[in-house]
Amino acid sequence: MVSLLAETPADPADGGAYVEALGRLSLEQEPFVLLVDIGIEIALSDTQRKAQNLWYKAEHERLEKVCRACALVRPAADANMQRVWQSLFGFPVLVTRSRAEADAFLSGYASKGHAK
Repeated sequence: MVSLLAETPADPADGGAYVEALGRLSLEQEPFVLLVDIGIEIALSDTQRKAQNLWYKAEHERLEKVCRACALVRPAADANMQRVWQSLFGFPVLVTRSRAEADAFLSGYASKGHAK
């Protein structure tokens, strides 16, 4: 399992740490499941937002090959957020407010020997 976590309290350095974490995610070579548990609003600068978008464009195809499933835990998770995130990726995606639900969802994909 690969995790991107952001917890309270928010810190001005969170945006930079998030962009750096995306870069580290790009280094993953073996199949994995991805947990994105962001319990805060990360204030991205325009430069960081651009870096995030460029990362997605550059890494999308490779991510489709190595990510088996993704669970996104957000306090404001709803059906619309689920539709948007699922439209971004071809692998299974769960958007939820519950970390336990996210862990259960991902364990089904990790237990098949596909995650690291």
